Amino acid sequence: MKQLTKRARNLIFKFDLSHDYIKTEKTAMTLNYEDGKYRQSEIVRIIRESVIHFALTKREIKKYKDDDDFGEMQRKAWERISKAHKNSKGDFGELLLYIILSVFFPSEKFVTKVRLRSSTKDQIKGFDCAHFSIENEDVYLWLGEAKFHQSFSGAIADAIKSIKEHCEIDYLRDEISILSSNIELNDNYPEYEKINDILNSGGTLDKIKIRIPVLLTYDCKVLTNHKDIENETFIEEMTGEFLKKYKKIEDFELLPKPNIEVLFIIIPFESVAIIKTELEKLEEVMR
Repeated sequence: MKQLTKRARNLIFKFDLSHDYIKTEKTAMTLNYEDGKYRQSEIVRIIRESVIHFALTKREIKKYKDDDDFGEMQRKAWERISKAHKNSKGDFGELLLYIILSVFFPSEKFVTKVRLRSSTKDQIKGFDCAHFSIENEDVYLWLGEAKFHQSFSGAIADAIKSIKEHCEIDYLRDEISILSSNIELNDNYPEYEKINDILNSGGTLDKIKIRIPVLLTYDCKVLTNHKDIENETFIEEMTGEFLKKYKKIEDFELLPKPNIEVLFIIIPFESVAIIKTELEKLEEVMR
């Protein structure tokens, strides 16, 4: 992951802006430019390199490396990616969310969700990712949603619908039950007992600290008018662009329970459709 992390940090950048939309946490991000072009094709390469870490457990990766069987490791990882049509599969968005959380936020995967589905024709059931963090001795479960859409309005509407459904007590109880029996951390991991206690102690769900990172992508025309993310005009126009998106999020008046935080992560692209087409071609080669 070290080289992947470096490449991601040289491609994806947090966009700092002041705002008053504070009902939920929000992080805006953009890619940078190269030779006057927005580097969205590089996202395909980053996703390709992350598939092994996204789709396999650490134990599986270690075994393949010990056996010097890198070809089989690649094949097995791609085998777990959904075979659904590019416009209906959620895996690509979930891969991008995995990269963002692993590189830019203090979280680590503890369940490989794609390993749990019964068929590659199915989408991932429940939340799209299962990460965790330890903050001031407290365990936070990062249960994410990824909406890899061309339209921001469609992305946020689908996200809000999913969040409301997934935060219902019966849904959360089922999700915790599935995660609790699939913890991938080694028993010797320093924080294993804390995470195991949270998931398997039978305590009230009201006391489990849950953070829901929500990835929203969309096509953004502003990006085609620029060549440098440090340009003042770019910063000014993208500030206005992101503030409009923040307002749209706030207009939904999402009111999570006290133990649940929602974090929106917004990444614009020139064309999400082109990225999905490139990923589909790559998938055909890698399977």
